[in-house]
Amino acid sequence: MCGICCIFYNNKGFSNDSNELIIEQGRLSNRGPDSSNTVHTCVSNNVSALFSGHVLHLRGKQIVEQPTRDEAGNLLLWNGEIFGGIQVPEEISDTTVLMNKLGECNSDAQILNTLSRISGPWSVIYWQECKHTLWFGRDVFGRRSLLWHLPTQNNSMFALSSVQLNKEDVYTEVPSIGIWKMTPSTADDGCYGFTLFPWQHIVWPGTLVRVKDNPNFQEKVSQGQSVDSDLVHFIIEGETEVSSQMPSLNKALPPRDYSLPDYTTEVTPIQYLQHLLEGSELLQTLSRQLADVLLKAVSTRVFNQHHRPTEKKYAGKSDSASYIPNVPQQSASNYPECNSEPHGRNMTSCAKVAILFSGGIDSTVIAALVDKCLPSEESIDLINVAFEQKPKQPAQPKKGKPTPVSDSDRWSVPDRLTGYTALSELNPSRAWNFIEVNVTEEELKEARQAHIQGLVYPLQTVLDDSIGCAVWFAARGKGVHGVGPHKGNPVHSTARVILCGMGADEQLVGYSRHRNKFKEGGWAGLIEEIELEVTRISARNLGRDDRIITDHGKESRFPFLDERVVTFLSSLPIHHKADLALPRGIGEKLLLRLCATELGLHQTATLAKRAIQFGSRIAKLENNREKASDICNRLTSLHT
Repeated sequence: MCGICCIFYNNKGFSNDSNELIIEQGRLSNRGPDSSNTVHTCVSNNVSALFSGHVLHLRGKQIVEQPTRDEAGNLLLWNGEIFGGIQVPEEISDTTVLMNKLGECNSDAQILNTLSRISGPWSVIYWQECKHTLWFGRDVFGRRSLLWHLPTQNNSMFALSSVQLNKEDVYTEVPSIGIWKMTPSTADDGCYGFTLFPWQHIVWPGTLVRVKDNPNFQEKVSQGQSVDSDLVHFIIEGETEVSSQMPSLNKALPPRDYSLPDYTTEVTPIQYLQHLLEGSELLQTLSRQLADVLLKAVSTRVFNQHHRPTEKKYAGKSDSASYIPNVPQQSASNYPECNSEPHGRNMTSCAKVAILFSGGIDSTVIAALVDKCLPSEESIDLINVAFEQKPKQPAQPKKGKPTPVSDSDRWSVPDRLTGYTALSELNPSRAWNFIEVNVTEEELKEARQAHIQGLVYPLQTVLDDSIGCAVWFAARGKGVHGVGPHKGNPVHSTARVILCGMGADEQLVGYSRHRNKFKEGGWAGLIEEIELEVTRISARNLGRDDRIITDHGKESRFPFLDERVVTFLSSLPIHHKADLALPRGIGEKLLLRLCATELGLHQTATLAKRAIQFGSRIAKLENNREKASDICNRLTSLHT
């Protein structure tokens, strides 16, 4: 994971010093705390470029400084992980491998083929010196952030960056619709020509309209910015479609005689799921196949982490033992210390992997699978967020003091309760560090103003604000031990890899709006809605989450969006993944619930979907009457 940016500017209007100041004041360095570097290059007598990289070292023995430069003068800024498609030796950085591959390319087709082969999350900026051409883009799911600022007038700059560099300039997200090529003009006019090589069969996010079929391509792609068409030219390379990691969706309708057994109140939800597994060899097979492909995705994302020398830290051995029923209470001597600090002082978890853990089915299945991947002696951080609740005080007599609000009431939000329930179902022999992240109203306001507003940008809805705030505090990882002999003591998760459950609802029919679509349009309407969900995921969620999480020098990883998982789920007909004729807590994400049942997560398997803004109670702490799609004035105040 890295913070990357480049700036192209006319020599008459800018100086190196002013551009470096812009970068220094930005948020790039937070993303890459291990190495920072800036390189200047002369494009022509009139145009210069600045490339800046800030590295979070996760793979390979040695830190590879960015931008990395080869003997031919090519420059690479890489913010991603190569999990497949190109072989990366375990002890070598994928930045080095990709630079070597791109340096061998002599044609546009070879560059496109190299980038399109990559499985894993990425955004890339590559300067091809011999052709004075800039290549850039994001993976088809948009799992890594990349913003652009397009020139608005003669001599104004063109910028690409992981985050907004300064609030005076308008930035929008680079659309994840293909791989881009930019050729800067060498003349005084300062023109920039952009060519899109679209992903195969790609559509505009949130629509089913193919990118190639849009007659107003220039207007569509520059939406949100005031672009001078005399300075910026966009074209689509009509003859070339780049191989995409986005599979086609199976649109088969259920057979006319298709139906699952009726659900009745005579059995519990978990009994119903168990009966389905026992009575259907097909569902049992698909459930196990999903578990297998998810296990591979999780395994890929937790292995091969560079071992960092760490400060002496607290290991948190079996932090859950005092909570889980039927597990013998361990004494403090069973909790090995990584430091010599006395009991009661701030501690730091030694875990290398953390999970955003609401106790919902997505995060709990991930936790159960991580447990199968990591050595038994390693601890795992489960980070659970709650926003302060201020219950109304009951009427008090005129005399006497008001009854204080108990601390447990302040943080007893739904996600905290389900988090502990899910914890009780996980492997009791594992050292689970259940970290309660408790956020007061004052902390929320301060962090939003100082950090979160600028990271959520350019998104600006109430939903973006709520999710952005919850994820930012979770990724920071500062809280208290929830259970164990150190319960209540401050703790800080410094795990650099954070696993998240994003992508499950979009593919497995998890949102409440899917039920409404099913009622209106039946199976055909639901299939169309799921197809839309997957196409718009790059524009709605993941760039924002990447900017938020990586602000703490940590990396987000999404097992449900592993290319193998997406391919498997897309290959299945919709009725093998969900059945919304069944009640909530069973019908949506049915296949995942069957998978959770076989993993022994019986209580978690039947929990209904609850969005993080409601589960953490940030929505209640803020304005209850706001709609998720409303523009959030708490965000826009920074950019007006």
